[in-house]
Formats: sequence, C-alpha cells, structure tokens
Amino acid sequence: MRINIINCIESRVMLQRENREVVTEPPFHDQVTLLSGDIALMSGSVRPQRAIWQDEQLCLGLKIIIIESGELLCRFPAQQERHIAGPALCAVWNQDRAEASQCFLPGKDLRYSAVSLSTRSLSQHLGADVMEQLASGLHLDLAARPKMRIHSAPKTLNGLRAQLFTTPLQGLARQLYMTGKALEIVAHTLDSLTAETQPALPRLNASDIARLHDVKRLLAEHIDKPPSISELSALVGINTRKLTSGFKRLFDQSIYGYLQTLRLETAWRMLSTGEASISSIAYKVGYTPAHLSVAFRKKYGFAPKEMRI
Repeated sequence: MRINIINCIESRVMLQRENREVVTEPPFHDQVTLLSGDIALMSGSVRPQRAIWQDEQLCLGLKIIIIESGELLCRFPAQQERHIAGPALCAVWNQDRAEASQCFLPGKDLRYSAVSLSTRSLSQHLGADVMEQLASGLHLDLAARPKMRIHSAPKTLNGLRAQLFTTPLQGLARQLYMTGKALEIVAHTLDSLTAETQPALPRLNASDIARLHDVKRLLAEHIDKPPSISELSALVGINTRKLTSGFKRLFDQSIYGYLQTLRLETAWRMLSTGEASISSIAYKVGYTPAHLSVAFRKKYGFAPKEMRI
C-alpha cells in the first residue's frame, strides 16, 4: 500500500511538467501503514533520484504531515507554489474533488509521518469548539475549497513521531494506542497553528498576580452580586484586557467560569451542613432556586434536594 506525503493516493501516474512526460516508475518509497480507516496513520521515506512532478487526488477531511527531513515543492489549488523543507509541519483541509501537485527534490531522503481524519470521523469525534479551532488555525471557513498551511514542526510532534515505533503492544491494544497517538498529533498541530494566529498576551508581573488574587477574593466576598468586569478592573487597578486574559492564564479558568464553580461549590458545602433551605442557599450564592437546580444537576449529576433526602 502506498500513501503520498500530501495526498491519499488514488493514482500513481507521475507527470514531468516541463514536457508532459509520463513517468510510470515512482521514486523509491518506503511506506508503513500503522493505522487505517477513518483515522489513518502512516510513516515512510522517499528517495527521489530526480525532480519529478506528481498530480494526485486530495483526500476528503484533514491531513497532518510531519516532515522530518528532505525537501519538496508543492502546487496547491488557488495557492502559490511552495517550497517545503524539513523539519516542517503541513496541514491540509479539503472538502471537494480537487488535485494538488508535488515534486520531491533529490539530494536527501524525505522522511515523514502523516495522520488523516476523514470528514466523517471529524464530525463524529470532534466537537463544535474543535472545529472552530480548526477553522481559526487554518484560516478557512470549513467550506469545500481545499486549503494548506505550512508551519515549523514543534519538538513535541517529533517526540510523538518517535513514540510510534517504540510500543511493544500488539493487536487491539496497539490499535487503540496508535489511535490515541494520531489524535495527539492532531491536537498539538491545531494548538501550534492557532498559537501562531493569536496576539501575544500581556505579561504578568508580581503586582499583576497579586491583583488577580484580589479578584478571586472580591468574587468570594460578593458571590451573590459580583462586580462587573469593568468594576473589577477599577477595584483592583488593572485594565480589562489584562484582567480577563491574565485571570485565564493564571487560574486556567475564565472569570465567569470561576464564579460559577465558586457558587456551586459554596452551595454544596451549605447543603451538606443543612444550615439553610435550598431557596435561601440559592439566593446567597447568586442563583434563583430554579437556576441553582439546573446548574447543580449539570455539575454534580443530581438536584440539590437529593442532598437533603
């Protein structure tokens, strides 16, 4: 089974662009398929003897390619010809019947690993937030038009690539392990691509960190009627952008998310001691009784009244 660096191969016909010479013998291609199906994982190397262009059909879905070494040229629909040199990371998204072309450059073996996720696997296993992150990272609208992004390969991905060949697992256990590694590669790729597009976050000094801890204290003191973001900003003396982004970075939770967690955990403690009625507890933590019941059940799996039985 042969699988191409940029595309899932449906044809092995290779064309010399300059004189349209049809080349039937591909360059030496050492390929191993580690996982197949809607989530596919493969690795291999190409040893080109001369520069030859190759046209092939693009897969439907997402493909991540980690290029460890070697060089190639790529012509992608509606994009300029690109020169790719390893180590590099390529992400390809396609929802149409489209072709791309590539040319392996002689001089050094091209070594790679690739993960493919079909459109069906993406819709079944990834939530809307992940699809939004995919759209943001690839600068696409998730429409049919194919898109390719090229990025420097994070060291994390090189480590994951090495792990593909070290597991002693066999059978179903190996398949599950490889599936997990494939999804890890996709996750780190999306994180790398989206980090490139996001503006740099403001730095936090010791004074900023102290002020952000003051925000937590103020939320706890005014849990029933918490200050707004602008009010919190004025109270602790930090601008709203640094307040929201800094809080998220420092506590790994948004201000709103932290407040909801604080309210529900406080309600839990008060319910467990039996110190007040459910209605009074709800109002003390900033909820109506009905709102508390819904939020409490969503977090803990049962209604507040069940703690009183």
